[in-house]
Amino acid sequence: MMKNSALVLVAALSSPLVCAFDASVVSITDSRFGAVANDGIDDSAQIQAAINYAVVNNKSVYIPAGTFNVSNTLDVTQLKGNHNARIKIFGEKRNLSTLATSADISLIKVAHGVELHDLSLRQNAGYALGKAIDIPFASYQSNFSKLNISGFDKGIYGKWVIWSRFEDLFIANVNVGIDLHGNGQTPAYWNLEPNGWFNNVNIFDNVYVERSDTGIKLAAMGSNIVNSTVQNSRVGVELYGPDQHYTWNNQISNFYAEGVKTVFKVKNSRSLDINGVFAQGGKSTDRATAVIDAENGGVITIKGMTGQDWWTHTAILKNTYLNGHIVAIGGSANLDASSTYSNGNSKQTAAIALPANSSWVALPDSLSISGNSTYRVTISGIRDGYEPVLEEYTIFNWNGASRYGKISHNSGNGRIKFKVEGGKIYAQLAFNGGGGLSGGKVTVEKLH
Repeated sequence: MMKNSALVLVAALSSPLVCAFDASVVSITDSRFGAVANDGIDDSAQIQAAINYAVVNNKSVYIPAGTFNVSNTLDVTQLKGNHNARIKIFGEKRNLSTLATSADISLIKVAHGVELHDLSLRQNAGYALGKAIDIPFASYQSNFSKLNISGFDKGIYGKWVIWSRFEDLFIANVNVGIDLHGNGQTPAYWNLEPNGWFNNVNIFDNVYVERSDTGIKLAAMGSNIVNSTVQNSRVGVELYGPDQHYTWNNQISNFYAEGVKTVFKVKNSRSLDINGVFAQGGKSTDRATAVIDAENGGVITIKGMTGQDWWTHTAILKNTYLNGHIVAIGGSANLDASSTYSNGNSKQTAAIALPANSSWVALPDSLSISGNSTYRVTISGIRDGYEPVLEEYTIFNWNGASRYGKISHNSGNGRIKFKVEGGKIYAQLAFNGGGGLSGGKVTVEKLH
């Protein structure tokens, strides 16, 4: 009988439900620390004492069910600095174990190799204030999962974060859900080359953000946002780099946006792949702004997109090449002269301006033609500030050589001429006097 009782005791001690009794784990409610749930009294000192003990003794910190009040930052780096505070802090379940504050603080400050799991982090001030998780310096190999975050100015805020995971997060009522920023004026110490300062190779999996200004905001390279959602926010995902510090090789897949004014905002990027997006716009009388708003966006490739409801623009592009088909009812592409938009159906569009001196202007390289093919070319704009221009041509091309190319004028008044040389298309405003063509748009569609 006693032997069987001993087996039951061993089994109970090994159960996750009583993990606080594990020798490798300390509970904040342990008598050595003395935090008390649901009493409305500040537990900052007690929780900090448990964290410091765990850091020194290489243990994990357990936060039982209940609400624990915090008025001062819980700093895992307090005793051993940024590099040597590699602990795990976890609750029973994220809807049961809560750290709550009303102060303008970073609730938890972390650095290298920290894990946070199964917790609710709540700001009770009644307006967006402070940060739930602050990563002030170079965190790598960290993991944040099964967290509920609400009410903060920034949900997760960090600099120089690499090789880390952010998964199964529910973030609401914040200004920015996840904000991993860069500092172009002070590049990362391990790489002074201009592209080495930002957050690298991070995974964001099953992140949900609602009622924010910006859902996920990253100065990042080689990072992957998957299976994630942003709702009722101004911007879904923002990827950016300051001047002279361009990001690249980021990926977004299986992304859902609803009630979001601009789904993807991109600035100073070399490349971005977007694969599998559902983007829901607004009412016809209250349209969402754009699916993509990019400035110096490099090459953006979008595949597998679906969408519904109304938009002002499919894309707003400045010095950006966009490849793929954006579904946006009622939306039009807004392009500057250094941008192109290929819609994935052998049709490419670019902005164009033509001078009044009848000189030939090369169309962007993305509008070049090749092989034995037939193309429809349309161009529109305003000549001399008042005359609408709309022309359509057909180009029969033979191996990209001008002497084998045939150009037919299909419609319009002949203000614009085209020619083909070595696979490149050139346009000319063939009109004497007056001003040039401004606000122009040219589309090249492969027919055969």
